[in-house]
Amino acid sequence: MPCTLKHLFIACNLFLCIFVLLIYLQPTQDSAFSSNVPNTVIGPFISLEDNKTFIISPYYDPRQSNLIRIIAITHITVEDLYCLFYCKQNGHLQVKAKIDVLRETFGFPFVTVNLLCESPPECEYVYMSVHTNRSKNLNQVPVFQIQKDHVGSFSDNFSVCISSFYGKYNNVLQVIQAIEMYKLLGASKVTIYNNSCHDKVDKVLRHYIQEGVVDVIQWPIDRFLRTSTKWKYVEGLNSDIGYYGQVAALNDCLYRNMYKSEFVLLNDIDEIILPVKYWDWTSLMKSLQKQYPNTSVFRFENHVFPSSVKEPGFNPWNQIPGINILQHFYREPGDYMSMKPRKMIVNPLKITQTTIHYVLKGEGYSADVSGRDAILFHCKNKRNQSIPEKDLIKDEIILRYNMSLVPKVDMVVQKLFPQD
Repeated sequence: MPCTLKHLFIACNLFLCIFVLLIYLQPTQDSAFSSNVPNTVIGPFISLEDNKTFIISPYYDPRQSNLIRIIAITHITVEDLYCLFYCKQNGHLQVKAKIDVLRETFGFPFVTVNLLCESPPECEYVYMSVHTNRSKNLNQVPVFQIQKDHVGSFSDNFSVCISSFYGKYNNVLQVIQAIEMYKLLGASKVTIYNNSCHDKVDKVLRHYIQEGVVDVIQWPIDRFLRTSTKWKYVEGLNSDIGYYGQVAALNDCLYRNMYKSEFVLLNDIDEIILPVKYWDWTSLMKSLQKQYPNTSVFRFENHVFPSSVKEPGFNPWNQIPGINILQHFYREPGDYMSMKPRKMIVNPLKITQTTIHYVLKGEGYSADVSGRDAILFHCKNKRNQSIPEKDLIKDEIILRYNMSLVPKVDMVVQKLFPQD
């Protein structure tokens, strides 16, 4: 009898162990569902079968309804696209996409669009497809995981969107100085869309990725489309889209940071929004929100500081290729007869669509900020050649940050390029 009980006890324990092991090894519903979804891809730039539609990324946008908003680039002739949702319980559900073309197309044959698909209420989904044919073979379509961030406390106060590096971009020093300036002013995240850059710039980006400040989105648009460095189409131009798809990149960046950052800045790497009365963006925005209540878009006037005109003297980084912004404090005078292109700080939760210099769709007011409050410091190679050098205005606003910026830049340079 004791022996029988002992054997029974061992058998029960063995059965229990096997039962627990089987439960542990059994895939969860989500993981099993994930493994059954074919051809899951990561963008941006996933080409559909028509070679006229390129998916950047799908985002869940619950602000007005349970909407999936897909940032994409399409040819102007595309009329019919479909969203296919992979439901966890009841197979596939399909809806026709509304193609919402961003109003500012600049005349090119390929344009930035939002593909809008209402979420089926009876479908619990994580993945979706986009295709051109209602009866398409589902085994051949790319599948996307939907970006779904929840409203909560922001992880960042300010995020900067930069689009895009191209042509083996090699302005190493200005990249370092700009990112360090953004950090000084209050940014905790900088998102850069990279088509092509020099190895040294790539080394800088990898440093800041490791630091947790920079996200780099690879932007291989020229594998699919003939790109132009011109922003507007002119007759005879052999290009599909302007300025390396800048509008698509900015809209993608807006949605990537919508539920992470209280404010998003939309500008280029050679541009810095500089407060005039305050030290940083936090103080500036508190002041501007009091001046302009119910405003969600703040536009800052462009002031060009031509890189061809510089002060000699202090430059401890002569060995590093690129512009030293601390040597450039002569700006072009204001021309009140022409429109100056402005760049923006926006409240992303209030914005639906944007272009380069202004918001296309959104809630709240848009304010053109006075140059007495802040300016867009724009240090670039080219300047208005009709303005003689003697008419440039000395403006040392960037030198306010000299003592803070120099040691931070020097630390990065010494770490990354000690032998240069």
